[in-house]
Amino acid sequence: MQLRCPICQEPLKKVGHSALCLNRHCFDYARHDAYLNLLRKQSVAHGDNKAMVQARTAFLDTGAYAFLRDHLKAQINRLHPGVLVDLGCGEGYYTRSFPAAEKYGFDLSKEALKHAGTVDSSTCYAVASIFHLPLPSACADIAVTCFAPAAIQEIERILKAGGSFLFVTPGPRHLWELKSIVYDLPYENEQKDITSVLQLQERQCISDRFTLNRTEIGNLFAMTPYVHRTPKEAAKRLESLSELTLTAEFIIRRYQKPL
Repeated sequence: MQLRCPICQEPLKKVGHSALCLNRHCFDYARHDAYLNLLRKQSVAHGDNKAMVQARTAFLDTGAYAFLRDHLKAQINRLHPGVLVDLGCGEGYYTRSFPAAEKYGFDLSKEALKHAGTVDSSTCYAVASIFHLPLPSACADIAVTCFAPAAIQEIERILKAGGSFLFVTPGPRHLWELKSIVYDLPYENEQKDITSVLQLQERQCISDRFTLNRTEIGNLFAMTPYVHRTPKEAAKRLESLSELTLTAEFIIRRYQKPL
């Protein structure tokens, strides 16, 4: 196990349903060892709540984004990683499909990791900030971030020389049909590159179309940022639809850490 104590950075070792370091700092696993909680302040709720996780899980179960999952899986398989780290892994939909000998998934949402760890025993899931990863330097062959901020300093630190970072963001016209309903003037998603010592190796844009029923539209809407900034009138227009065909568009960039 690569995990380090977030207090003293000593290696953690699993003992029963806890993880201990040499300095006796102790962190507990959730029920059935689904995930390890490495947050030092436990009183504040972090990350997505139960309703958001349920909505996203239900939407992903439709298979609408399976083409992205399969594309990432094939790309990672070609790189033959020993250790893979997923930063902002959520409920593990993509993580559990990734082919790697040793996998770690980090997120701030206990609800998301509860689901991830329950359905995926191939990955070590932990509640932790992606900007302060409980991992040693130069330990990972691949780091992945899908739809989360790029924690560049930490990614640079944990990647081995020659290691790869896969960064997935929405394409310019991702879910354009939905945006056209909820916004009077829909706008394309801005595309920004990262500033890093990591070197861009390839950039791909992939897309697919899918059709959702009324319930599935609601689940998709509930898991997007639009739900927090859409006027009630626009939300009602979306709720009135019995079916909607949408375009999913993603930008996948692969960076490499210099040798």
